[in-house]
Amino acid sequence: MLEDSRPFPPGSLPARLNPALRQQLLSLGGVRHYLHGEMLMREAEPYGEVILILDGFVKITANGEENRLAFLVIRSRGDILGEISAMDQDTHTGTATAAGPVAGRVMSATAFRSFLEQNPPAAFAVAETVANKLRNSIRRRVEHVDGSVRGRLARILIELATLWGRASDRGVQLAVGLSQPELAALVAADERSVNRALAELRTMKVVDVGYRRVIVLDLEGLERVAFGHQDRPDGASSRS
Repeated sequence: MLEDSRPFPPGSLPARLNPALRQQLLSLGGVRHYLHGEMLMREAEPYGEVILILDGFVKITANGEENRLAFLVIRSRGDILGEISAMDQDTHTGTATAAGPVAGRVMSATAFRSFLEQNPPAAFAVAETVANKLRNSIRRRVEHVDGSVRGRLARILIELATLWGRASDRGVQLAVGLSQPELAALVAADERSVNRALAELRTMKVVDVGYRRVIVLDLEGLERVAFGHQDRPDGASSRS
């Protein structure tokens, strides 16, 4: 894979840097390949490396209350892992696991810190990406307590389809395979409630779900569910 052959997504750290700084960042460390299910970083372990994702998808999880899985977010090309731990020289706040084949540029935390210290514009760009992560985290926390499980699940599926969906002959399929426990963690609900919500969405014919596979069949219909303008399958209002 030629890591410089494709543009990085807008808003990602490499995209925020000017060409010279971007090339300097891409010269740090070396490229490493990960297999599906392989851990890139583990929660609570000491900092040591920073990884820039070049290709593939990475699931970020953490242990929540009563040791329950907390599925935090999905990261992909252009996202950087371990930057906060490198900057505050503390342990990792989550576990990063490859969701399919992943390629990343791995650099030492020391080299990354030195790069930021010598290049203030790069340090400012990192601060912008961290602030954006924090803003999205706060927004998602608000959404977790707003509305029904079905509505919250619909909003998460819309976000995933928009960010990581690929067109299929039936609609938009999520490029990342997610289990029902992972979906439950994403919407902060128990697995039984999410299973029931998925069954309702299938009945509404807005999604189709298989083993680690979700296809959005009707995005507009899913949006109506997400924002409270769709009746339930039994005819009752979704606002009830």
